[in-house]
Amino acid sequence: MAVRAPRPPAAPGRTDTPGSVRAWVIVGMLVVLMGLNYADKLAFGLAANPIIDEFDLTATQFGLANSVFYIPFFIATLGVGFLADRTSTTWLLGGIAVLWGLSQFSMVAAAGLGMIIFARLLLGASEGPTYGLVNHASFTWLKESDRSLASSLLSAGGSLGVMVGAPVLTWLIVDHGWRMAFIVSGAASILWCAVWLFIGREGPLSDRRRRAGKRGGDSAGAGAERGPDAGRGAAPASAAEPGPDPGFWRIVTTPTFIAVSLAAFAGNWSISVKLAFMPLYVQNVLGLTEHETSLYIVVGQLFTMLCVYVALAFVIKTMMARGHSGRVARGVLGGACVLFAGACMIAFVLLPGLPLKLAVSILAALVLISFPVGSTVIGQITPTRRRAGVLGTYAALYGLAGVIGPFVTGLFADAGATEAAGLDNGLLFWGALTLVCGAVAIAFTRPERDAERLAARAAAESADR
Repeated sequence: MAVRAPRPPAAPGRTDTPGSVRAWVIVGMLVVLMGLNYADKLAFGLAANPIIDEFDLTATQFGLANSVFYIPFFIATLGVGFLADRTSTTWLLGGIAVLWGLSQFSMVAAAGLGMIIFARLLLGASEGPTYGLVNHASFTWLKESDRSLASSLLSAGGSLGVMVGAPVLTWLIVDHGWRMAFIVSGAASILWCAVWLFIGREGPLSDRRRRAGKRGGDSAGAGAERGPDAGRGAAPASAAEPGPDPGFWRIVTTPTFIAVSLAAFAGNWSISVKLAFMPLYVQNVLGLTEHETSLYIVVGQLFTMLCVYVALAFVIKTMMARGHSGRVARGVLGGACVLFAGACMIAFVLLPGLPLKLAVSILAALVLISFPVGSTVIGQITPTRRRAGVLGTYAALYGLAGVIGPFVTGLFADAGATEAAGLDNGLLFWGALTLVCGAVAIAFTRPERDAERLAARAAAESADR
C-alpha cells in the first residue's frame, strides 16, 4: 500500500489576496468602526447640558471629565500598538469595540462624577489605539498603491460618524433622554464587534500570516508585500520588506517619521481647537446663529470627507500608480496641503467679510490629509512586524495636540484685551504652527531614502553579527 505524500498548503484564494473584494470589505468594516469611534466621543459633548443639570456639575468638573479622557488615551495607544506586533488585530479591534460599548453603558449607570470619570477613562483607554490599529489591519490586506486611499477612507469614517451621529444622537437626547444616546451608541459598538468576529481576519500581508506560511512551506506570502506595484512609487528593497530588523528607535528617529508626526500634530491641533473654540468664535465673534453654526459644521465635514479624504486620496493614488515617488506624491503634496491650511487659518483672522472668512476656514481642513499621508508613509519605511508599534507611537505623538491645543488657545483667549482679540491671537498661533509643520513635512518627508538607509543599516548590522 503506497504511502500518500502530504499535500502542500493551498495557496491563498482569489478572495484572500491583496486588493481583493474581501480586502475592501474589511476596509469598509474598519471605516464603520472609525465612524462609531467619533460618534461615541460626540455623545458626551452633545449631552453636556442635561448631564451638567442632572448631576449639578460645575464647569470645572465637566472640564475634568473631558480632560481625563486623554490620560489613558496616549498610554493605551503606545501599549496596544506594540501588542499588535505580536497579537492578532482581529481580536484587538473586537475587544476595543466591546470596551467602547461598556464605557457607554457605564455612563447610563452613572450616579455621580466618579462614575462619569470612570466611563471617560475607559473610553479613552479603548479608543486611543484605534486609528493606528485600523491602518495596520487594512495595510495587511492592500498593495502599497492602495494604502493611501484606504487610509483616507478610514479618516473619512470619522467625518461620516460626526455627520450621521450628530443629528441622530441629538434626536435621541431631546426626545428620549441623554441616556438613550449612550445606550444606542454602546449597542452599536457591541453589534459591530459581533459582525467583525465573523468577517475580520489577518490579511495576507500580515507578518503573522507570512511566518505561518513559511512554517507550512507556503512561499506565496513571502514576497506578497512587493506585489505588482514593486518599483512603482514603492521603496524597492526597503525597510518595509522582509529582512533584517532596523529596530524601533531607528525608525522613529528618521527625519521622515518626525516630519509626518509633526504634520499630523498640526492636523490634530486643528481638530481639537475647532471642536473646543470654533463654535464659540463663529457665534460670539462672527455673529452666527446656532442653526447657521450647525450648517457651517456640516458643510465643513462634507468638504473634509469628499475633497480631503476621498478626492485628494485618489490624486495621491494616481500619482503613485504613475510612478511618482512617495517623496513627491505624499511628502511634497501632503506637506503643501498642510502649508496651505496654515495660510488659510491666518487669512481667516485677517480677511474682511463673513463669507470669505468661512470659506477659507473650511479650506483649512486640507491639513487633515496629514493623517492618511503619515500612516502610509510610515507603512513605507517600517517592517510589517514593527508597523503596529510605530503607528501607535505616531498616533500618541500627534495626539498630544489634543491636550495642548485647547489649553494654549484658552490661554490666548484669557490674555487678550477682549474675547475676540484673544481668540484671534490663538487662531493666528494655530496658523503659524501649521505653516511651520507643513514646511518641515515638505523638506524632510523622504520615505524611499529613509527606507533604504534603514534597510542598509540593518543588513550591515546583521552581517556583522
